[in-house]
Amino acid sequence: MPRLSAQDTLREMSRETPPSCCYICGEDGVTANNLQKRIIKKLTDGDALSYTVFDGQALDLDRMAETCMFCPMFQPYNVIIVRDFDPDTLPAATVDAALELWKNLPERVVVLVVISALQVYEIKRGEPAFLPKHKKIAAFFEKNGILCICEKKNALQLGKQIQERAKRHGCTIGRNEAELLANRCLCDSTLVHTELDKLMACADSGEITLEMLDALTVAQPDADVFRLAKAVTAGNGNEAFSLLQMLTARSEDSKTILGLLAILTSNFTDLYRAKLGLGAAKQQDTIAEEFGYPKNKEFLVRNAMRDCRNMSLPQLRACIRILRETDRACKSSRTAPKLLLEQAIVQMLRAPRTEGGSG
Repeated sequence: MPRLSAQDTLREMSRETPPSCCYICGEDGVTANNLQKRIIKKLTDGDALSYTVFDGQALDLDRMAETCMFCPMFQPYNVIIVRDFDPDTLPAATVDAALELWKNLPERVVVLVVISALQVYEIKRGEPAFLPKHKKIAAFFEKNGILCICEKKNALQLGKQIQERAKRHGCTIGRNEAELLANRCLCDSTLVHTELDKLMACADSGEITLEMLDALTVAQPDADVFRLAKAVTAGNGNEAFSLLQMLTARSEDSKTILGLLAILTSNFTDLYRAKLGLGAAKQQDTIAEEFGYPKNKEFLVRNAMRDCRNMSLPQLRACIRILRETDRACKSSRTAPKLLLEQAIVQMLRAPRTEGGSG
C-alpha cells in the first residue's frame, strides 16, 4: 500500500478488516497524536485493556512476540503500540526479527508503530526522504501495511485549522491573526495548539484580537538562535550562554526549549548543507534545488554559505547529533529541559573545529 495521508490512514484502519500494521511519523505532532488516538478508539472501543504499549528504543522482543500471539475474546482486536521504534538503539537482529514478526501477524492482531521523539526523515526537493537506517522500516510498512507521514503544515493550512478550532470553542479569530499565530510558532502544530488554548481562555468565547496575540504570544527568536549557533561554532562560550539566558528569560519550560532546539537544529542543518555544497564547488541555486528549498527560503542557503566557511564538517555533524540526542532527552527524561540544553551547548563547544578533529 502506498504512503497515505492521516485521513486516508484512518479510513483504511476503520475498515471491517484493517491492515495488520501501521507506521505513523511526521513533524505535525498534533495530527499524528490525534490519528493514533482515533485508530486506538476504533480498534478497541477505548478499552485500555485491549492494547499493549512497548518502548521501541529498548524493545523486549520476546515479550512482544508473546503479546502478538494473544487473541482477544471480548474485544475486536489485540492492538500492540510500539513507540519510537529506533534502529539507532536496537541491534540490527532485533529490528529484522520484529519486522519478520509483524509480517506474519495472527488475525485480529494489529501493530501500530508511532514515532514522536525521533527524526526519521528529512525533506529533499520538497519530499520526505527517510534517513538511511529508517529506509528499510519505511519500505516494510509501505509493502506490508500502511506508512503514514504527517507532514508539517504551512501557515495558510494551519491558519485555517486555527480558525476552525477557535470556532468550535465559541471563539473567533481573523485569517491574518490566525496565520500570524502560525508563523510565530514556526508552524509547529503542537506549539500552535498550546498557544491557541491560552488565547481562547483569554478571549472567553469572544474574538481573539491582534492585541491579545501581541500580549500573550512571542515570536520564536530565529535571529538570536542563529547568533547562538554562530557563537557555539566559534567556540565563544560566554556569548553562547549569554544568548541562551536571554532566550529563556521569559520561559524555561519544555515547549520553549524544544522550540529553541528545533531552530538550532534547522540552523546547523542549513550550515551543514552549505558546507557540503561549497566542498563540491556548487553554486547557491544548485544547493537550494538539490536540498529542496522553496524559492522564498533560498536566502537560508545564501546566509549559510556566507557563515559556514570557518566551520568544519565534523564539527557540524557533531552539533547536529548532539541536538538530536538532546531533543530526544527533553521528550523522555525528567531532567530540567534548560539543563539539558546547557549540557548540549557545552558538548557542542567542545566539538572539533577543524577537519583534523582537534578542538
